Amino acid sequence: MFRRDAHPSEAPLLEDLRFTDPSIPSRSCCCLARPTVKVIMPPAAGRAHPVDLWLCGHHYRASVAALLASGATVEDLIVTADRPQEARADIPA
Repeated sequence: MFRRDAHPSEAPLLEDLRFTDPSIPSRSCCCLARPTVKVIMPPAAGRAHPVDLWLCGHHYRASVAALLASGATVEDLIVTADRPQEARADIPA
């Protein structure tokens, strides 16, 4: 039940930006998990410039309605075989 060695299918892929790109933090802003998305919050009253939020998948899904209402843009950090790094783009929340 509790294994010390990860299965090969559970090991992170080398092309996964979350593990290889030094500009991506190792922890999300919301919890200890690695970030899955980079959310760019637009300027608002009392905040003159945009703010980057690094969210894990769980907290992104939990707050997607509020992000959509605020006009945030989202950059997906997960690279998969069917969606290579070049295909990643900023998408609306």
